[in-house]
Amino acid sequence: MIPFGSPRELSEGLDILFDGRNDYIQDTAVIGEWSEITLMGWIRVVSYGSSDQFLFGQDNCNLKIQNDGSIKVNISGTTATYNASIPLNRWTHVAISYSANDEEYNLFVNGANVKYGSKSGNLNSDASLFTIAKNASSDSEYFSGYMDEIRVFNKALSEIEIQKIQYQQIENNGLVRGTIIPLDVETLSWTDLVKYYSLDNFKGQITDDLTTSIIDENTGASLYNIKDIKRQTAPLPFVSQAGDTDLESAIDKTADGIYGEDVLLYDWSVVKINHNNISYDQSQKFLGLLISENDASNNPIEYHVNNDSELNVSWYFKLDGFVDLEGESQLVQGEGSILDPTSKGTLERDQQGTADKFTYNYWSSPVGVSNSSTNNNDYQIKSVLMDGSDPDNPVPINWLTSGYNGTNTSPIGLADYWIWKFDNHQSSSYSSWQHVRSTGTMSSGEGFTMKGPGTGPIDADQNYVFVGKPNNGDITLPINADNNYLLGNPYPSALDAHQFILDNAAILGYEGSPDPDPTISGTIYFWEHWGGGSHQLSDYQGGYAIYNLAGGVAAPSYGTNDPNVATGGTPTKIPGRYIPVSQGFFVLGESDGTIEFKNSQRAFVKESNSTSVFMKNGNSAKSQEDEDFADNRMKFRFGFNAPGTIHRQILLTIDSIASPEVDRGFDASVYDNLTDDLYWMINENKYTIQGYNEVNDATVLPLGFHTSTTQNYEITIDSLENVPEDLPIYLHDKTTSEYHDLRASSHEFSIDAGEYLNRFDITFSMPQTLSNTDIFKDGFNFYYAMSRKKIVILNPEMIALQGLTVFDINGKEILSYEAWEGSYNEYPINQISSGVYIAKITTDNGFVSKKFIVK
Repeated sequence: MIPFGSPRELSEGLDILFDGRNDYIQDTAVIGEWSEITLMGWIRVVSYGSSDQFLFGQDNCNLKIQNDGSIKVNISGTTATYNASIPLNRWTHVAISYSANDEEYNLFVNGANVKYGSKSGNLNSDASLFTIAKNASSDSEYFSGYMDEIRVFNKALSEIEIQKIQYQQIENNGLVRGTIIPLDVETLSWTDLVKYYSLDNFKGQITDDLTTSIIDENTGASLYNIKDIKRQTAPLPFVSQAGDTDLESAIDKTADGIYGEDVLLYDWSVVKINHNNISYDQSQKFLGLLISENDASNNPIEYHVNNDSELNVSWYFKLDGFVDLEGESQLVQGEGSILDPTSKGTLERDQQGTADKFTYNYWSSPVGVSNSSTNNNDYQIKSVLMDGSDPDNPVPINWLTSGYNGTNTSPIGLADYWIWKFDNHQSSSYSSWQHVRSTGTMSSGEGFTMKGPGTGPIDADQNYVFVGKPNNGDITLPINADNNYLLGNPYPSALDAHQFILDNAAILGYEGSPDPDPTISGTIYFWEHWGGGSHQLSDYQGGYAIYNLAGGVAAPSYGTNDPNVATGGTPTKIPGRYIPVSQGFFVLGESDGTIEFKNSQRAFVKESNSTSVFMKNGNSAKSQEDEDFADNRMKFRFGFNAPGTIHRQILLTIDSIASPEVDRGFDASVYDNLTDDLYWMINENKYTIQGYNEVNDATVLPLGFHTSTTQNYEITIDSLENVPEDLPIYLHDKTTSEYHDLRASSHEFSIDAGEYLNRFDITFSMPQTLSNTDIFKDGFNFYYAMSRKKIVILNPEMIALQGLTVFDINGKEILSYEAWEGSYNEYPINQISSGVYIAKITTDNGFVSKKFIVK
C-alpha cells in the first residue's frame, strides 16, 4: 500500500482502497437532464457489509452493491436488481447505459449484458454531487473495496463499445483510443466522455479528470479520508504472471483479485503474454492479444495452441513472439481484426500432403516472410516450408535442384522441379504454367504444386510445417475474363468457400453477395491426384473435385460407382464448404477484376469435420460437428461408369435461388477432359453440377455423354440426400422411348463410341404413353416397306399426328418429318444405310415406336 497522508503528486498506475467507513471521492454535479448516459468502472469488493454500498453516480443515476452481493441500478427512480452476487476479492467491471430514445436501460457485468429493462424520458434534474464510494446525498452506504477507471459518458454505449475499452485505459485521439490496443473506437468520440477518473494521477487531494489536458490541482474530484493507494492490479489488460503452464494458471494472481478463468469466460478479454511456454487446449476468443518477443530473462517467448483448438483474435493482434498452432489448431481473425504490421514474430502451422514422390498436391501458404513493417508478404517456398516429420522439431527441407525424385532422408528431400504456379492465364495454354521451384517468388493467396519426398505410398501422409508471419486481412489478386488462376487459402484458418464465392462471383438474390460485377465463375476446382506411379503426364490418374454454392462432387475415380472408394487408386473425397489451411484450388475468371480474400471469409472448422477436406490422402469421416454445418437441400448424385476406366459423378441440387437457366455459382462447367464422361446439358453447354429451383412432374433435365469405345456403360444413382423416399426418379431414353426407374436399379446400355448430347433426360414422372394395342385398335399402324425403302403410315381414323423421327440404334437422330394429314402416307428413307433403326411417331396423346432393319 502507498499511504496517502499529506498532499503530494502521484502519477502512475494505481488503484484506490476504500475502507467502507468514511473513504470517498466527490466532484461537482456532473449528470443533468440527459437523454443518454453510461457509467462504468472496475470494482473489487472486499466485504458485502450489512447494507447497500454506493459505487458511483448521483441521485438520478447510480450503481450500488447490496448486502448479498447483487447489483442495484437506479435511473431517476427506476430501480432494478441483478441477483447474481459479485464475487469478493475479484476484479469485476460494471456498467450501466440508458437511452431515452430507445426507452431502454442495460446493465453490463464484465462486458456481458446481464439485465435490461424499459424506461422512458430524460434523466431527472439533479443537483447532487458526483460521488464515488458513498451515497451522493447522505453520509451512508460507504463502499468497502478497490476501484479503478471510473468513466462517465453522455452517450448510451453499446455492448461492443464497452467491451473495446473495459480492459484498457483510454486516451484522446479525437475518437476514444485504447492505450494497449492502439486503435480508435470509431463510433465513440472523445467528446462523448464527460468525466474520466483513471485514479492514477493526483495533485494534493485532487484526482485528475482526464477528459481535459489540464491537470486538476485545486478543484475537481476531491479525495476524503483516503488512507491507502495501491499500485494498479485491475486487468488493464490481463498480463501473464508465469510461464511453463496453461493460460489460466499463467494469468492467475488471486492475491490481487486476478483470475485467469475470466480470460476464458469472456470472448473480449485483452491479454498480454510476457512469459515463455504458455499454452491452452480449448477454443478461446480475445478482443486483443499481445505476445512479447522475450521474457524478463531475455528468452524467446513461445505460445502454444494445443488440442486442435481455435485461437480467435477479434480486434487486435500484436505478435512479436512465436505461436505454435499444433495439430489442427487455427488462428481466426474476423472482419476488422488487425495484425499489427510492426509485429516481428512468427507462427507455425502443420499440414499433411501425400508422401508419394510421383503425386501432386495443390498448396498455398498461410504465412509470408516475417518483418516488422508489412503484412501478407511475398515469400520463397524454401523460406516458409519445413520438414515436419517430427512435428515438435521441424527442420529445413533438403531442396533438390536436380532430378525429379524426392528422397526419404532426414531431413526429407524434395525435388523443387515440381513447384509450379498458374497465375491468371488461359487454361488451354499448358505452357502458361510458371516454374517457381523453391526459390521463386510467391504472393499471398497464390497456389502452387508440389510432389512428396517418397516417404511412403500414395495413401500415406507427409507432415510439413509452415513458419512465418501469418497472413491477415484483405488480400487481392488480379484476374481476367476466361483466365484460370491457381489460388489457395491464404490464412492459418479454414476459408468459407460460400463467402469467398459470394464476395467474388456476385450471386444475385443470395444474401450476403455484393452487387458489383463478378470476377470469377462461382465454382472452385480442387485437383486430386490418386494414381499413376510415374512422372509422365500421360500416366497421371487424377482429376478435379468441384465445389460451388450447390455443393461438391469428388474428382473422377477409377472404375467404381462409389465416390469414396476408387478402385486402383486411393479414396476420393467430396470437397466441403470450408477450405482447409494451405489448400490450393483453381478458379475461372468471369470478367476482368480483382479476386478478394477477406477476414470475413475465415472460420474455425477442423478437417475431422467432413465439411473441410484437404485434397490429399485419407478421408474425413462424418463427425458430430457436421450437424452444425448441415445442408438440408435435396441433392441427387448420379454416376456414370465406363467399365475398367473412369467413374464420373454429377450433382443436382435443388435451391429456390437457382433457375432452369445457367446460374453463376450454382452450375459448374466441366473442367476435366475425360475419354468417357457424363454431364448436364444446359443451353447446349456441359456441366458437372447443376442447381435447379424445384422438382415436379414437369421437370426434365437433359443429360449428355461421350464414349471412347463401343462397350457397355452404366448410369446409376450414387447417393441421394434429403430426397423424399416417394419421389420417383427416371432415366428417359429418348431413342427407345423407355423410362428406367433408377431407384430400382442402374441402367446399363451398349453404345458405339461417340458424343450423345440429346439422348437421355432425368425426369421425376413417367408420362402416359400409348401402347401399340391402344393405338392400333383404331386401325392405326405403321411399318417399314423394305422393297420401297419407305415408312408407311395407315391412319384411317385420322388421329392427330405431330411427327415422325428415325434414330439409329445408338440414339442419334437420322431424319425427321413434321406433322402431316391424311389416312395414308409414305416417307422415303432411301438415304439410310444398312443397320438397325427405331421409328418414333408422336401423337397428341403420346407416342409409339418400332424397331426395323434396313438391308
